[in-house]
Amino acid sequence: MPERGSLDALLWKVPLVAGCLWLLYLSLDLVLLALISIVLAAAILPLADSLQRRRVPRAVTVLGVYAIGIGVLTLLVALLVPHVSEQAQLLAQRLPQFRQTVNDWIASGRVGLGRFTGGRPVELPGMGVEQVGPLLQGLVERSLRVTRGLFTGALAGLLVLFVAGYIVIDRRRLADGLLRFVPRARRDRTAQVATDVMRRMGGYIRGQVIVSACAALILTIGLSLVGFEAPLLIGVLTGALNFVPYLGSTVSLLLAMLLAVNSSVFTFVGVLGVFVVEQFLEGNFLVPYFTGRQVELHPLAVLAALIVGANLMGLLGALVAVPLTAGIDAVLQDTYLRAAERKAMG
Repeated sequence: MPERGSLDALLWKVPLVAGCLWLLYLSLDLVLLALISIVLAAAILPLADSLQRRRVPRAVTVLGVYAIGIGVLTLLVALLVPHVSEQAQLLAQRLPQFRQTVNDWIASGRVGLGRFTGGRPVELPGMGVEQVGPLLQGLVERSLRVTRGLFTGALAGLLVLFVAGYIVIDRRRLADGLLRFVPRARRDRTAQVATDVMRRMGGYIRGQVIVSACAALILTIGLSLVGFEAPLLIGVLTGALNFVPYLGSTVSLLLAMLLAVNSSVFTFVGVLGVFVVEQFLEGNFLVPYFTGRQVELHPLAVLAALIVGANLMGLLGALVAVPLTAGIDAVLQDTYLRAAERKAMG
């Protein structure tokens, strides 16, 4: 009879789980917004808990964090947009010159393509504002596609802020309500695992903020010292894209080399040297200290999470992929450790 009961339970649980997964797949937009809200709330929770012990209401903490964040973004936009826009125009103007330089290299035989082309001339396609504009527009449209069918981008952002703030303010009541669905004997362990999951997810966001700011500062100062023409553009771009690991530095390096190809040899080598130093500091000090100890994921797991998240939901999916994977890893580790402990005790 117990075997028959287990089989019956399995027969109705499997369709139920499959149905839930199918509904989640059909509602990926909502799921993504919910994940962003949870990750943002996890990043704010330690500060809210600390200030609450000093009798600061959690609502005040949330409003303060939002006010500081919006203020910093507004200040950065006001101060940096004119300079970044000017340097971006410089980049667009230099693209045709870069194309001509590379074509000259090909024509002179410096890059050794003659044996692959049979001696026929090879030229790069046109590269200018007319070509770059539609490319950037398409990138922006794909990034906004997640929220376009559900809300406008602004409303989706407000929704994320509201849900994250509600999670932080009403954390205790939400946790108690969710624990009611867990058997009483497992509630303490479940609460401990949930705390570890939120710690790792929030730690990733807090660490990435610090790492991104440091990377932007290092590149801006370093590129200025070697005489690079657009250090602020590269620094800001790196800081903005560095929330997705590997993306910020890769895109920034390609753009920096594009701008420096017609500069002096000292500047070109200096640009490469600055990026090497920044990557060394980021990989060996910044990331291990500020995010590695929190996320506790192997680099291959991080890369796999980024690929899956980007394929499902673009840049926003890649943004939440790593903290989500860290949370899942925390649950799996706890499950494995409990199974090992039961096996050792049995």
